[in-house]
Amino acid sequence: MRKHIYNGLIAFFGGVFGVSIIFIVFYLISEVGHFKSPFPATLLGYFLHFLILVSLVEEGVKFLLIKRNIGQFPYGFLLGFGFGIGEAFLKYPFFEIITNFTNKSGAIVLHIITASIICYFIKKNKPISGFLIAVILHTAFNLLVY
Repeated sequence: MRKHIYNGLIAFFGGVFGVSIIFIVFYLISEVGHFKSPFPATLLGYFLHFLILVSLVEEGVKFLLIKRNIGQFPYGFLLGFGFGIGEAFLKYPFFEIITNFTNKSGAIVLHIITASIICYFIKKNKPISGFLIAVILHTAFNLLVY
């Protein structure tokens, strides 16, 4: 029982840590380096932005964390939950999180689902398939929401 609690906490806080690193790097690149999206403000530009700069990066971090046994099967959903909660808290100030929680609950569920997909496919020895499915699902979700 203690091992399950320990592994669950490692997975959850691994997800929070993973999204925190992404936000720090993106903050340094966009705010300090004054880097703007290189893609035009068209449907194709938004698709490429979400695919390359958002989905591939976020799912890549989840993939690497799961491959490094942080959130390994059956704890992948906790890694996704930590990732989604961390993103919700980092994207909005604390006082706005209550009003925006309903807006972010879909993203939290998305991160739980994609982390679970990656975790399942790694367990079945098909990691690239799981990664690609998660990236496609994440990109489609971002396009629909945007």
